[in-house]
Amino acid sequence: MHFPSRRWLLIVLLICCGLAQAQTPPPLPKQPPEKLLRALSRGVNLSIWFTYRGTPGIDPALWYPAGSDWQQLKALGLSHVRVQFDPAYFRDPAIPTKLRAERMAELKRDLAPAWANGLVVVLALDPMVADKARLVKDEAGITELLAFWQAFAKSMKGIAPRRLVFELLNEPNTPDAASNRALMQRLVDAVRAVAPRHTLVVEGHGYSGIAELTAFEPLPNDNLVYSFHFYDPGVFTHQGATWSWEMFPKLQGMPYPSSPEAVLPMAAAAVEEARPVITQYGAERWDRARIESLIERARVWQQAKGVAIWCGEFGTSRLGAPEADRHVWLADVRQSLEARGIPWAMFDYVGHFALFSGSTGARQVDPKSAEALGLLPPSRPAVQ
Repeated sequence: MHFPSRRWLLIVLLICCGLAQAQTPPPLPKQPPEKLLRALSRGVNLSIWFTYRGTPGIDPALWYPAGSDWQQLKALGLSHVRVQFDPAYFRDPAIPTKLRAERMAELKRDLAPAWANGLVVVLALDPMVADKARLVKDEAGITELLAFWQAFAKSMKGIAPRRLVFELLNEPNTPDAASNRALMQRLVDAVRAVAPRHTLVVEGHGYSGIAELTAFEPLPNDNLVYSFHFYDPGVFTHQGATWSWEMFPKLQGMPYPSSPEAVLPMAAAAVEEARPVITQYGAERWDRARIESLIERARVWQQAKGVAIWCGEFGTSRLGAPEADRHVWLADVRQSLEARGIPWAMFDYVGHFALFSGSTGARQVDPKSAEALGLLPPSRPAVQ
């Protein structure tokens, strides 16, 4: 009997090993720490605190948290805050790659009460619209964005990863999934080079809705959270808004849930150009089941990709929506998220989408909004 030589046995073994490796799927990225994901379970946005600095009409007493505000947030049962920040406020105007030391010290000082009250902070980079368009437009803008993040993350990396998360770009307004993925990969690589242990948040292109999330092919990196925002249907959540679509200010009193019958009074009273929008909203019959069907898409994508997801924004404006219907919508979205194990951050702390009213140090929670969000009454301490 003829036996193969050792050389041939080695070749066969190498071929078999290669085939086995080709058939084995790549390992899933490691998830963020479980304790951190639990801290992301319930939060609120602080959208205008380190954005719009110096803009006329921005009253610090309305927008900036301080003192007992932090104890109130903790007592409600919230576990994190999402703080948007404009890089222009921290960047040295003479040297774009250099940060203003006094403003970085201000940020750390002002965030200290959040950490003292056991709240995780998500810092979400959110340039002004025109500046954002420039930063993601071409290589020069992207290079500037990468340089800022490296300097910023290096300055903040002394804050423990269990207390601080970096969100790389809020609603990137990138044109498509491919260009956005390439940008997010470069941002992840830049921050990882200086802050390797902090959890990073990335978002889909455009305005980071569920459709944009599900178009995002996950990155190979560990310790990432994939965020999406939920404002569906926009004609309900943004009715009365003056800063977006020209039709929103012409919509008032739109009900939720919607039906053809429910919108008849609004359609009859509306200006002519708004009537088709109102009629369509009624015909679409927005309700809990329709919201759940959308959020289920995010859950299915998450399970297929094996990554962590987070609803970084959801809310509805108080400018035009009936208050009772607004609370129903908040409850439907919150319950739909929690039923699927998706953590969330409500938008917003104060202002047009507010959870609180009043001025700094004397806030009053909207009890119906808090109830819709499943939060503890402010008179009861949070469960430790």
